[in-house]
Amino acid sequence: MDIFDEMLNKTPKEKFIEIIKNGNLGALEKTFDNFFAEHIAMIELLERQKIDDRDIKKFIFENNEFIKERQNDIFIGLSAEILGYEG
Repeated sequence: MDIFDEMLNKTPKEKFIEIIKNGNLGALEKTFDNFFAEHIAMIELLERQKIDDRDIKKFIFENNEFIKERQNDIFIGLSAEILGYEG
């Protein structure tokens, strides 16, 4: 099995973890700085709308499959962003 076959047989999360393990430190730093800034902004906006941790946890519980799909989208997006900074 060559490297391309191996990559195709991995989940987005597995590929993302590999990219983190082997990624350029500068690319990782930029990507995670942006990701965490967005996360913090979303938390602040939710709190201003009176949405708290319990509401978020309830939503995750009630929409588990949707959350898993979106996690894959995030893993793919972050992987592309990291690789884009490296290129």
